[in-house]
Amino acid sequence: MAGVFATRIAQFVIGFANSFLLARLLGPAGRGAFYLVMLTPTVLASIGQFGLPSALSFFSGRGRSASALLGTALVVGFGLAAVLAIATLLVLPWLEISVLRAAPSDLLRLALISLPFQFIAGFIGSVLIGRQVMRNYNLILIGQTLAALLLTIALVAWLHLGVFGAVLSNIVVAALGAAAVAVEGGRLLRSSKGSGLGIRASELLGYGLRLYPASVTSFLSYRLDIYLLGWLLGDAVQIGLYSMAVSLAELTFFVPDSVSTVFFPRVAAAERLDADEMTPMICRFTVLVTVLVSVALIPAAFVAVNVILPAFVDCMPAFLVILPGVVALSVSKILSSYISGLGLPGPVAAASSVALVINVAANIVLIPVAGIVGSSTASLISYSVHAGMLVTISSRLAHKPIGAFLIPGAAEWMRLRNGLRQMSLLLRSPAGGVS
Repeated sequence: MAGVFATRIAQFVIGFANSFLLARLLGPAGRGAFYLVMLTPTVLASIGQFGLPSALSFFSGRGRSASALLGTALVVGFGLAAVLAIATLLVLPWLEISVLRAAPSDLLRLALISLPFQFIAGFIGSVLIGRQVMRNYNLILIGQTLAALLLTIALVAWLHLGVFGAVLSNIVVAALGAAAVAVEGGRLLRSSKGSGLGIRASELLGYGLRLYPASVTSFLSYRLDIYLLGWLLGDAVQIGLYSMAVSLAELTFFVPDSVSTVFFPRVAAAERLDADEMTPMICRFTVLVTVLVSVALIPAAFVAVNVILPAFVDCMPAFLVILPGVVALSVSKILSSYISGLGLPGPVAAASSVALVINVAANIVLIPVAGIVGSSTASLISYSVHAGMLVTISSRLAHKPIGAFLIPGAAEWMRLRNGLRQMSLLLRSPAGGVS
């Protein structure tokens, strides 16, 4: 976990620089248009994956054949991407006069090129994570983030290609990432040739479809607000300001994402009693680190926005409102991994569905009244409800009090100190801190 955490910190630093550079070069309107354009293939990838990344990670963690899993990842990934791209092109004329009216039409079609790359990287990456093959996978993630920064400098800052250059940069980065992950998948295949039981497509789909409602509703809960802003306001400037507020708040995600990346396959492979014991400890530790990062982020964001991005200063109220919600969402990420890893995706799906309904209803009510601050408030409400439901469910499953998941103690501070020491050792290692 320390290796993944170190990787996320590297991504955080590089991504922070890239995000601010891009915002500086494009301005609020350009950032809003770019965010809407690139959000579309990301949403399609989330809606169209049918829970298969989690299924691939689960069965990979259980020791199933790497050959069967990787073959399925390639075939299904390309197939789903092709179907979704065609379907999107058919409905795009309607989308362009509704939720996507603030996005350039030609760039929306160009962005669809990244779709198959996102599927392949996500599917094969899930197999690697399930096998706990983290070192080279972490290097790939850092490489993608660095490539995005370099391409922003080349295409947007140097060649002045604007939003088109930013979109092109994302497509190239997605292609490079998919190619690198495929190469790493080939290495895994050669090292584990002939080992593990095979896997039937019905097994993957059966497990994935049980997780699908939870994964897709969770994703939509923290991305649908952009489309609702596009529909209700239709203003690229406001979308640009809101996307900056969300991007700043989501910088804290490197904490829960680092934990859940390793935690889900560990729960899937663990005995039930072990999973019940380690989940409250992991959740408390995640809460502690996320809160500390969030508190440190507030003054850093104020200084950075006012000094580097004065055109985005109006995003700060929305950022302050949504930040506690992002902390709540970090709890949801950990507990979703726990409950799903136990093979119980139903409760996670129910909680995510309730949160999504609350999110949409609150956005529709609050956006016309308070604009982007209203959207942040809607997110805060829905994220908090989601976390509260999952904590209650986890408490019953693990037979632990609710406070055991949320209130850090001396043990968590000790783990933080030891974790920082371990991360320091990893960063000094020849591999550059990723293992």
